Amino acid sequence: MPGDESYEQKMYKLLNTEHYTTGRYRTSDRLEDMSLIEQTIWSWWKPRFLLDHRIQCAYEIMDSYYELVTVTDEDIDWDSLKDLPENAIARATAHNAMFPTLIYGFHNGVAEVEWQINPDGKYWMDDDGFGMTNDQEIALFGLIDRTGQVVKKFTYKPSSNFLLL
Repeated sequence: MPGDESYEQKMYKLLNTEHYTTGRYRTSDRLEDMSLIEQTIWSWWKPRFLLDHRIQCAYEIMDSYYELVTVTDEDIDWDSLKDLPENAIARATAHNAMFPTLIYGFHNGVAEVEWQINPDGKYWMDDDGFGMTNDQEIALFGLIDRTGQVVKKFTYKPSSNFLLL
């Protein structure tokens, strides 16, 4: 019956309206009948919603305050973060994704997520090349399922160019 739609089904319908497909929003394919809706927040594209076209459901990944809403403290490999700077650990503790966060394509029902908890110094640089800092990029990598739930903990590895899949 029409009134028996789940919250996720209602979200899916809403996110497929013109408001969420133009302007401050963009949709990109993530393979296996999955899409990602990104929203521009403070001039940066941020992953906000996952759409599962097979079952016509949508899931919020990040809220408008940069918090990864499907990540819990149990979803982070804290031992891998123990030697990182305090500010990076604080961002992980807050599930803060203000820096680039990428959700790659789905393979066998899971997708890799790269969650940057500290940017490299170029992040702060302006168009003229001024403002660059000596910060080093710190990224955590994890796997999510089709609903955005973490299925492999977010882990820091010193080399940020690796894939879990």
